[in-house]
Amino acid sequence: MKKSYVSFLGAVAALAVFASCGSTPKAPATEVEEPVEAPVEEDSAEQKAAADNFSALEKAEAARQAAVDAGADTVAAEQFAAADALFQSIKVLSESGKDVSKELADVQTRFTALEQYAKALKSKKKIEDNNFVSYDQASYDSGCNSLAELERLFVNPAATSEDMLAAAKAALGSFDNVLFKAYKALAKDARAAAFSAKKDADGVKAGAAAKAEYTAAVEEFKAGDTSYSMQNPESALSHYTASKAQFESVYAAVSVKREAAQKAMDEAKAKVAESQNYAQAADEKAPLSGDDVQGIEAADAVLLEADEYENPQGFEADVPEVIEEAAADFEDAGQEAE
Repeated sequence: MKKSYVSFLGAVAALAVFASCGSTPKAPATEVEEPVEAPVEEDSAEQKAAADNFSALEKAEAARQAAVDAGADTVAAEQFAAADALFQSIKVLSESGKDVSKELADVQTRFTALEQYAKALKSKKKIEDNNFVSYDQASYDSGCNSLAELERLFVNPAATSEDMLAAAKAALGSFDNVLFKAYKALAKDARAAAFSAKKDADGVKAGAAAKAEYTAAVEEFKAGDTSYSMQNPESALSHYTASKAQFESVYAAVSVKREAAQKAMDEAKAKVAESQNYAQAADEKAPLSGDDVQGIEAADAVLLEADEYENPQGFEADVPEVIEEAAADFEDAGQEAE
C-alpha cells in the first residue's frame, strides 16, 4: 500500500513536470503575424511607384498642354507627334504598375522644349514684323543661332531633352531681350509725348473744365508708369499711347468750349461798348441832371456779380516729367524669364 502511494505521488510529479514542459512551446504562437510584414513592404513599394507615376503623369500632361497652347503642335508638328507618341507608350507602361517616373520626366522636358521653341518663333516674327532688330542686333543674332542649333538637335537621335530645352530657352531669352529693349525705348518716347499732351490740357484748365475725362487720362498715364516700373514696357507703351490720345481729346473739347466762351465775352463787351457810346451821345444831346433818375441805375450799383471759380491749378494732376529707372535694370529678359 505504501509502495503504491509512493508510486502514485511519483506519477503525479511526473505529470506536473510534463505539463509544465509542455506549456512552454505555446509562446511562439503569438509570433504568427510576423510573416505578414513582407507583403506590406511590397505593397508600399508598389504604392510609391504608383504615386510617383501619377505625379510625373500630371506634370507631363501639363507640359504637353502648354506646348499645344503655344502652338508647338502646328509649328513643330513632326517633333510634337514624336514626343506625343513616346508619351502615350510610357502611359501604357505606367498603367501596368511599372515605375516610369524618369521616362515621364524626360517627355515633360521634351514638351517644354517644344513650347519654348514655339514661343521663340513668335517672338522672332514679332521683332521682324515691327522692325525691332536694330534695337539689339547682337541678341537677335544670338537668338537665330540658338534656333538653328535647336533644329539640328531635333533631327539628332543622340540629342537629349535637356540639350533641346537649353537651346530653346536660349533662343527665347535672346529674342525677348530684343523686344524688351525696343518696347522700353518706345515707351519712353510715348511717355514724353503723353506728358506734353497733359501740359497742353493743363494750359486750358482741363482738370476743372472736364474733370472726369482729365482724371481718366491721368489714371491711364499712371498705369503706364506702374507697368514700366514692373519691367513691362510693352504694356506701358499701350497705356502711354492711350493717355496721350485722351489728353489730346480733352484738350480739344475744352478748347472749343473756351473759344465759344471767349467769343461770347467779346460780343458782350462789344455790346457794352456800343451802349456806352450810345449813352454818351444821348447825354451830350440831352443831359440828365440829378442822381435819382428813373430808369438809371445808381452810380455804385453792381450790374454783374464777380465770378468766384475754384482755383483751377488745384485740378492739375502732379505726375513726374521723367520716370525713375528701376535700381536693377532688366537687361536680360531671357534670364529673368527662366
